[in-house]
Parts: sequence; C-alpha cells; structure tokens
Amino acid sequence: MAITVIEATKLETFKNFRLISGISGLSREVEKVGILDWEFFSKSEWVFNEGEFVLTSLLFAKDNPEFILEAVKELVKDGATGLAFKNIYYNELPMEVIDYSNENSFPIFVFDNSVYFEDIITEVMDRIRFSENHELMESKIDILIKKSLNKNTVKEIALEINSSFKENFFVFYCKNKKYIHSDALISFMESLKRKKKIGLHSTALKYRNGILIIFTEDRLELKNFKNNVDYLINTLGIHVPDYYIGVSNLHSTLVELDHGIKESLFAQKTGEVSSLAFNYFNDIGIFSILMPFIDEPWMHSFYNRIIDPIKSYDEKYNTELFPTAIKYIESDGKIIETSKALFLHKNTIRYRIGKIKELLNMEACEGSFYEQLSIAVKLYKIYNL
Repeated sequence: MAITVIEATKLETFKNFRLISGISGLSREVEKVGILDWEFFSKSEWVFNEGEFVLTSLLFAKDNPEFILEAVKELVKDGATGLAFKNIYYNELPMEVIDYSNENSFPIFVFDNSVYFEDIITEVMDRIRFSENHELMESKIDILIKKSLNKNTVKEIALEINSSFKENFFVFYCKNKKYIHSDALISFMESLKRKKKIGLHSTALKYRNGILIIFTEDRLELKNFKNNVDYLINTLGIHVPDYYIGVSNLHSTLVELDHGIKESLFAQKTGEVSSLAFNYFNDIGIFSILMPFIDEPWMHSFYNRIIDPIKSYDEKYNTELFPTAIKYIESDGKIIETSKALFLHKNTIRYRIGKIKELLNMEACEGSFYEQLSIAVKLYKIYNL
C-alpha cells in the first residue's frame, strides 16, 4: 500500500517543502521513507528500494556538489520515489541535477530546519498505514454489499470492521456535491479519530467518494431516530445543503448490516437523482425498488423499450419529446404545470404527450402509460448520474 508524492505534500510536516524539479513525477507512489547520509552513500551497494522517498542533508556532497547528480542517478535507477534535502549545505541544486530530475520525472524538494527527519518519517508512515486500513475497510464493505452472504458471515465481517459494535444500528452515508479528493476524505477521517468524535461502538469509513458511518448502540428507538441522526450531523460538522445524504432504516441485529449499508447508499443516490440533499431510505418510494435491481438485464430491457423510441424520434425529426417527458413526470403528470415549466402552451404539451403514447402504442393505457414512463424516466436519471 502507498500514498502519492502529491498526497504526502499535503501533510503537516511537508508544509514548508518547496518543489525544485520533477513536477511530472508527483503521482509516484511512496511506500516508505529512508535517509541518505554519508555512510549509505559510501557503501558499494545502495540500501534504497523501489517506492522509497529519500530524505538527506546532502552532507555527503558538502564539498563535492558533483556527488549530488551521482546520488540522484542511483536513486532513479533503484526506483526511488523522490528526494527531499534539508537546506543546511545547499539552497539550490546544480542545473544538471535539475535537468536529470525533470527528464526522469523524479521529484526533488528542499525544506528548512523547522522539521526533523523523524517527524516526516512518522507522519508519512502513519498516513500510509491509515490509507491501508481504509482500503481494507472499503474492501470489506464491498464484500458485504456485492456478495450473497449468509447471516453468520455478515456478522463476522461486521465485527472485523469494529469488534465493539452493538446489535442496534443505522448507517449514514454522505457525499459532497463537489468532488473531494480521497486524501481530503482520509484527512477528515483522521480528524474525527483524533478528536474522538465517533464513539467506540461506531465506525466512520471512507467509502467510494464519501463518508460512511455505522452508528451502533445498546438501544436505538424509532422515536429518537431523527435525534440520533441530527446528533451525527452536528458531530461531523457538515452543512447538509452541500451534501447528498442517505440514512438507512433502524436495524436491531448486525446480521442485517449488509442491508443497512445498501439502504444508506440507495438513499444517498436517490438524492443525487432527485436533487434532494437528505433522504431516509424509508422515504424514497419507488427508488427503494429500482435501486437494488438497477443493473439487472430485465431493467435495462424495460428502459430501452420505453426510452429508445422517444429519443430516436427526437433525433430523426429534431423534436423535444424526451425533455417534455422528463418535465411531465417531474410535474406529476400535470399538463398545466409542465407547460409553465417549459414556457409552452398547454396544447403543445398535450400534443407531445399524445405523440409519446403513440410511439409506445399506449394511446388507450392512460394509467399504465404514466406509470411506465415515470419508471423509465427515473431509470434514465439513475443511469445518467
């Protein structure tokens, strides 16, 4: 497991690092950190490994600047990730070192005396271990939601995630409406852990591009459910309108953890589809049926049967039937509201809806027509997230 150089530069000990060269190598992965001093440089065999980020004072080159290029060449040859030197003896590097670094996408940084090698090594390795743990936890969540598991296995995995879990739980999943890089999410997780904002019996995880929290207690009652959720939101310090949030139903046994996780993910995704920031699974209506089967061939077949004729007609005749269909469903099948939303005469909307019915051979199926078109439009929004 590893972090990238650019992720490392966002750590506290790297705040005074200045990149000198090798900018195209910032995506290289750091697996460990080592120190280059005179003893290592004077050995006939190097001790650095592929994926190692190297720290040095350049003491070995104090009186021989040509040694720097020789050292960098050896590091590149060995597959090292990058080099950072403390500005004790040098503030800048010879031009040939910079050129070689750029040519080989080998990042080189300079930093001052405000930070010790040991602190850099500790923070980088802590972040790597933290990242490894999150990747492991994410893989366990994937197993829970993607595999068909028996109840005993679900509970075993639940207790592998947190051996202090209680039986009563709900799952909370939130995802920022803006893209958040994974290292920012991990930093947020580290902050929660450091400030002890998540209790012993609950767990906060980075999952996909969001935060997944499994909240457990000895007792969780329906009458206090929303208070528990509000408490969690306040604890996280998140501004609800900036997120899509999904909350599962209450569950009274850990053998249902796989269902609870799926419920929170489905509720969150429904928010993305419907542009609602907050959703309880119990309130998402027909989406609670559509979401679990979204990848089934039968669902795709139904979707294509309804949507393809409409879109094909629009493409052939340069019409606007499909946008009208979407707004018609969003307006609960009300002609006047649809006409106002599209700034069109109501008779134009009636004509377009009639044309859609004709294309689908549903002229005499008013109730069934709306039902099927509504489902198809919802599927369209899900497939096009």
